[in-house]
Amino acid sequence: MNVSDKNLRSHLQEKSYESRHMSENLEPHQTAAANTAIPANYNAKVAAVAAYELPTKQRYQDPSFASWYLNGYAGRLKLSTVASYVIARREQRCIAKALERCSPPPSQVLDIPCGTGKLAGVLGQHNCRVLAADISMEMMALAKSAYEGQSGFRGFIRCDVTQLPFADESFDTVVCLRLIHLIPPHLRRDIIIELARVASRRLIVSYGLGTRLQRIRLRLRKMITGRMSAPHPVNLTVARQDFAAAGLKLVRSFSVLRFLSCEQLFVLEKVKAWPAAGVQSSR
Repeated sequence: MNVSDKNLRSHLQEKSYESRHMSENLEPHQTAAANTAIPANYNAKVAAVAAYELPTKQRYQDPSFASWYLNGYAGRLKLSTVASYVIARREQRCIAKALERCSPPPSQVLDIPCGTGKLAGVLGQHNCRVLAADISMEMMALAKSAYEGQSGFRGFIRCDVTQLPFADESFDTVVCLRLIHLIPPHLRRDIIIELARVASRRLIVSYGLGTRLQRIRLRLRKMITGRMSAPHPVNLTVARQDFAAAGLKLVRSFSVLRFLSCEQLFVLEKVKAWPAAGVQSSR
């Protein structure tokens, strides 16, 4: 990381205070975006930002939703949670494989959004320092038990992925799981660029890939459950365009659960000359 551990700890303490102060000023089950109105004359990009602020950010800051999310993959196994349980295990395995094949191995990792700590155990198995970040204090509160005690864990920080409070290339590896499929098109590429900005070597990110089969499956699921699990899937060509715009190259990918999920995990590397020491091919 470009900043020392001492400076990072100081930075985290300041942000932690800001987060606590912010959460204390909110009523229970209410977020800062809760009362945001959407003017009728907003242009497409501003409307997309509003769509991210309201349905996505607000929902994940709801304590009841955070608990429901955690119980879906870490609670008592029930018929209604089988899919969440299976997908979570596959996500963990794919992230583990991606990290194992990184060369040089990760040493400074940003897990964003860390959610309720799904990747805590996976990241803890590697000899690296991990900072967990999320917009949701409620999700991070539930992630505390999963992360604390893991070797290399450096703490939590509340921040928005659209504007990260870190210097350029602060982490050699950034992991972003289960976010991009929720992001409106006008924000998606900006977020990928922002994630790439704070990474010095690589970004590991999941997308919802909208193949014809997966789009049919998603529509059927919405008809049955009333919910769209991946509201903003893209095709591979669009994903590659995002990567190129952020100065990233695709080195490998993993299908989380072929045919049954549209989630695809991509391992991306920065397109630039790295310092000669310790650099090896990751292929």
